[in-house]
Amino acid sequence: MRRNLTFLILTVAVLAGLWLAMKPDTAPANNAEIVAQTQTVNFDIVSGSTPEPQIIRLKIGDTAQLNFVSDTDAAVHVHGVDMHIPLSAGIKEQREFVATQTGRFSLEVHDTEMQLGTIEVYPR
Repeated sequence: MRRNLTFLILTVAVLAGLWLAMKPDTAPANNAEIVAQTQTVNFDIVSGSTPEPQIIRLKIGDTAQLNFVSDTDAAVHVHGVDMHIPLSAGIKEQREFVATQTGRFSLEVHDTEMQLGTIEVYPR
């Protein structure tokens, strides 16, 4: 029993040492300052849809300025985050999407379930 415990402790110590020695460096190269970017994306919604869904690519910390204009009253939802955007016909609505987590987030018109696009957030 004592022999098994000693083996277990040594194994954990070796694995911890290997992990510390081989873990990736998370600091930016040559300590360069990371600057977040902002993208402006316009959605013109006609009869509940857009000509082609857009793909918005961001990195953690970036912001997407989302501008919506619809010819009818509608509501847009961003799946995966708590963002609901009510739209009134002919009135421009703006929202900021700040990339705080990685993943894919679909933008969809509620009434028609038409996909407006996808926000893809990648690690920095």
